Amino acid sequence: MGEEELAAFITADPLAWRIWMSGYETGLAQGHHDEKTGMDSLADLTARRQLILQDCERHIRAELANTFTMAEVRRARASTVSGSYRGGPVPWDSKGTDE
Repeated sequence: MGEEELAAFITADPLAWRIWMSGYETGLAQGHHDEKTGMDSLADLTARRQLILQDCERHIRAELANTFTMAEVRRARASTVSGSYRGGPVPWDSKGTDE
């Protein structure tokens, strides 16, 4: 049975029409329920992530600063050639050579 024959059968028979519409309404209601559940879950997940970010803000800032410091160290190491040090203060040594 093709789509056109099926449509003609469903629209012509009152019982088939009620069954078809009942299934359509059930599917539509389930789709709305699933969408609402999904949005509620998304809102809950977003709220949880926001709370975690607030709770861990100090740690995140420290890790970010550490990451930038390590990037600077890597750049300094990459631009340093063996045997190029001629004495004097080392830029990343806060004490210098006063010891």
